[in-house]
Amino acid sequence: MSKIPVTVITGFLGAGKTSLLNNLIAKYSDKKFAIIENEFGEENIDSTLVENIQSEDIFELSNGCICCNLNQELFVVLQKLVESKHDFNHLLIETTGIADPGSILASFISDPIIKSQFELDSVICLVDAKNVDSDLKKENVLSKQIAISDTILLNKLDLVNEEKIESILNLIKKKNQHAEIIKSEFSKLGNHQLLDQFSYKPENIFHHILGIETRMKGNFSENNHGIQNMLFKCDEPLDQMKIGMWLDAFLQFNQDTIYRVKGILNLAGVDNRIILQSVHTQIQATVGKAWSGDEKRESKIVIIGKDLNQEIIEKNLLDLKA
Repeated sequence: MSKIPVTVITGFLGAGKTSLLNNLIAKYSDKKFAIIENEFGEENIDSTLVENIQSEDIFELSNGCICCNLNQELFVVLQKLVESKHDFNHLLIETTGIADPGSILASFISDPIIKSQFELDSVICLVDAKNVDSDLKKENVLSKQIAISDTILLNKLDLVNEEKIESILNLIKKKNQHAEIIKSEFSKLGNHQLLDQFSYKPENIFHHILGIETRMKGNFSENNHGIQNMLFKCDEPLDQMKIGMWLDAFLQFNQDTIYRVKGILNLAGVDNRIILQSVHTQIQATVGKAWSGDEKRESKIVIIGKDLNQEIIEKNLLDLKA
């Protein structure tokens, strides 16, 4: 049996990992992907952001790809995928934004059972050109994500000037001189071929993995960075104007401590769900699919940051009901 190639997608919160995942699925339409998603938080919001996903243990996308959550040990999840009735020929793993993926890579490098079935193709790190300086100052994990990747996708270049780009390129090269650096906007790939390159060379970055405990655990969302998360749910419609004004003020006043806000919104008078994404003070709201007649219309918002006063935030959010 030929080994299944594995591509690991890493990068700090809000760098564009889920967008890249969707772009890869669209670009390589001939592939039969299996996707492992890991979400930092009580509930998986990103699985809703990946198009056409359903919410079972292993769910099938409309294009024939399959997806599952990394809510058990990595070894167990991989075995479930292999033993499932689904046929796939490439594995994508999207790590959570605060994960050092070293233990995941170590499993594919050193575990004989995993190595017999899977082969690392590449480790892609997305870097948010707009926020990389502040993210690096606050969180050491981004340095690790850059250091152990073989491909760096320098993303959101539409938000910075040429001088800033040159500065970031020099910064990345100091942290990783072996990686290929690809410039990108909106996590788009252009003509670059990211899959089946087998560009991952353990010897180039092996010293970054040494010392990492290889426990075969897939739960790499454990938080030892002081970062907290909270999940807000509301089954009553929210007021569109109120939530827009509150979110803008909330992010402006807390831009040093709030890293990420994302969610699915049920807005009064709107037939479609609204997909909310924000990174630092940047806010993006897009129209998702329509709510079906028998579906529970519920807003779910995940907030990730430091020093979260969850009681006050939840009270503020409840005040946004229509």
